[in-house]
Amino acid sequence: MALEYADRVSATPVDVPDEFFARVRSVFSEREIVELTGHIAHENYNAKSNRPLRVEANNFCEIPLPGQRV
Repeated sequence: MALEYADRVSATPVDVPDEFFARVRSVFSEREIVELTGHIAHENYNAKSNRPLRVEANNFCEIPLPGQRV
């Protein structure tokens, strides 16, 4: 649910219809929704500012792609 919510909040334009938000509210508290939305917005901000400025990832969590050697 959190990942789908993140995808919807990150879409351009934002796509969180009332029916989906009702499902989110059935799983998360109001406080959790506010925190989740804030984190999603912050990560979107980072992506929108870091990429054009050529800020590289710190590789704190390297996840190899299928077939990729570590």
